[in-house]
Amino acid sequence: MIISRFNVIPVLLTFSLLTACAGTVQTEPSHEATPPAAKAEETLPKVSLQPEMLYDLLIGEIAGQRGQIGVAAETLGKVAQQTRDPRVAERATLAALYAKRYDEALQSARLWVELRPGDAEAREAMISALLELDRVAEAKSHFEALFGLEETRRNLDQAYLRAAAVLGRASNRAAAIDVMQSLVALNPRSASAHFAMAHLMVRGGDLDKALATIDEVLKLRPNWEEAALFKARLLLAQKDPNKTRAFFESFLDSNPRATNVRLNYARFLIDQKEWQKALVEFKRVAADAPDDADTIYAVGLLSLQNNLLEDAEKYLKRALELRPENDQARLYLGQVAEQGKRYAEAVRWYREVDDGEYYFEAQLRLGVVLARQGDLAGARRQLDGIMAQNDPQRVQAALAQETILREAKLYREALEVLNTAIQAVPGDKDLLYARSLAAEKLGMLDVTEHDLREILKHDPKNVNALNALGYTLTDRTTRFQEALELLNQAIELKPDDAYIMDSMGWLQYRLGNNTEAVKYLKRALDVRNDAEIAAHLGEVLWVMGNHREAESVWNSALRETPDNEALNGVIKKFKP
Repeated sequence: MIISRFNVIPVLLTFSLLTACAGTVQTEPSHEATPPAAKAEETLPKVSLQPEMLYDLLIGEIAGQRGQIGVAAETLGKVAQQTRDPRVAERATLAALYAKRYDEALQSARLWVELRPGDAEAREAMISALLELDRVAEAKSHFEALFGLEETRRNLDQAYLRAAAVLGRASNRAAAIDVMQSLVALNPRSASAHFAMAHLMVRGGDLDKALATIDEVLKLRPNWEEAALFKARLLLAQKDPNKTRAFFESFLDSNPRATNVRLNYARFLIDQKEWQKALVEFKRVAADAPDDADTIYAVGLLSLQNNLLEDAEKYLKRALELRPENDQARLYLGQVAEQGKRYAEAVRWYREVDDGEYYFEAQLRLGVVLARQGDLAGARRQLDGIMAQNDPQRVQAALAQETILREAKLYREALEVLNTAIQAVPGDKDLLYARSLAAEKLGMLDVTEHDLREILKHDPKNVNALNALGYTLTDRTTRFQEALELLNQAIELKPDDAYIMDSMGWLQYRLGNNTEAVKYLKRALDVRNDAEIAAHLGEVLWVMGNHREAESVWNSALRETPDNEALNGVIKKFKP
């Protein structure tokens, strides 16, 4: 079966907004840093700014703004020693670290720590300078002092993650690992300690050791969602989706209320294009969070993707209640109404879309719906009045024009629209594909084949073109071997696609392999309840002598789409 390019709004494009569990690993801790000890209440030194001191302070600030970090570190360090102001000591330390002037950084950091002994950032800065000066033993002792301070604040988990961030910036990787190992040894049963080590392993690029370490974390704390998500990202970074899927499922079996992990699993399934499984998981998340607008919206989109129109409508309307400014939901609700042939309702949804990101597409859809209501002249006026601002919009406008003309069986005019559009946007795959369909209707198979092969020349894995050319050669020629090669490629790329299975089933029928044809066609109809697939399956069954089953398939399809041309045509062919 060949499919049109404008009949369905491209739902898949919006899933990029939903997919957050990317195949890269976060190398920084995901927690916000704990604010240092309160600075607002401390007593600052009462130092009168002498002209020379003020001059140095200004020079340091101006040098920093101009990128002369070395000058800034030197002059601010001098002022810090003179004023003993912790704020200046902090700026001097950070400037010296940035400039890689570690001796100066250490001197300023010591002053900062002296003036603010409870400030974790001051101690971390001093440790960074010590590590860069290869004074590892001192760095360890200061870390231990810092950990003692954070333990009294009941903040040890954060301290380990901050340590991983500090050590991750050290240029001496071996020393950083050595220090972290000594810190983990302080609390060997702490899951947070091993989690911080896993972060550090990732910073060093050692994903295998990071994975082994995160497994240790999950032994110590089996239900820790953040650690589970970290492991999932590691597995994705190793490009192992099967292990990622198995881990997600195992963790969720043991922790069914782990909503955040389930949400990321659902997003992973979207990345893998497993729409039905993703829908199941998103529905479970939605049951736990019925007022979460993003989750409810995702369920609506996935329901639409799986052709579950009633569910799509229910969830999209709920998403709109939760977030009234969501014009994209209005656009998709218009599509749901269109597919249900509730054209007046579709018009209402499209007209409610405000002037903004989705306005252009809504206006195009409005033109198509007007045509489907029988007002072809009004539809053409609507589409002619829309001004495209760029090539993608010009393509969409041409496809909308082509749709209404093709559905009105004005194939010659549709071809002229596409010819003009291709002159304006040469080589566009969607326009070439649409023209191939219009040309096929006019019996211009040379144009059809030329356009589809032009697409495949630049995009050899274009599944739609492979399927369309394979089906055309099957249905309109006897070049069955070429068709088989094309459809085998298509089915390898998308083995569960209903339209490709339909094309392969039709090819097997044309080859005389009726039993094999029925297998493909039944699978296709199970995946997608489509009138043309039903027409093909009924024909093969009828020819095989299974008249009662063929009539059952046809009658079932007629109840859904009584005016489908292909379906009625094949029924009249065998039951005149």
